[in-house]
Amino acid sequence: MFAAKRIFTGIVQRTGLQQQHSLARSNQPSAVRWLSSLQEQGLDTPFDNMNLSKMTNEELANPTNIPGWELVHNPPRTLPRGALVGTVVSDKMQKTVNVAVDRYRIVPKIRKRVKYTRKFMAHDEAEVASPGDVVMITPCHRISKHKHFMLREIVRPKGQL
Repeated sequence: MFAAKRIFTGIVQRTGLQQQHSLARSNQPSAVRWLSSLQEQGLDTPFDNMNLSKMTNEELANPTNIPGWELVHNPPRTLPRGALVGTVVSDKMQKTVNVAVDRYRIVPKIRKRVKYTRKFMAHDEAEVASPGDVVMITPCHRISKHKHFMLREIVRPKGQL
């Protein structure tokens, strides 16, 4: 790879193609290179007619109104990293809930879906969760020997559809 890079740069220097290949050798993200090439050509960019100072908070809260949203390659996650959704099984401990997380796996040999359940202990500071609630837990620093998740939110209280 390094040899190919040296050969490529040598060809560029000898033939004078440096201006033509400046976009290919840039360390900038592709969206930034695309915008800079539009500006060099004198074309309008998607941001020219946007005035963020005149937008309301509601408009700014909608991510599709952000300039260049369609250029984003990785949209934001719907769940936080490592978050799990499960059902509260027990709340008999102080500031701790036991959450059962169901996972499914298809066994190729029998072509059926098998359910795996694992229980995690999660820290519930305000003690708001009750058995039967569907909750979201996120990983955190180890609080005790078995507790390394925190209760993030109650997705659906018990009895609601």
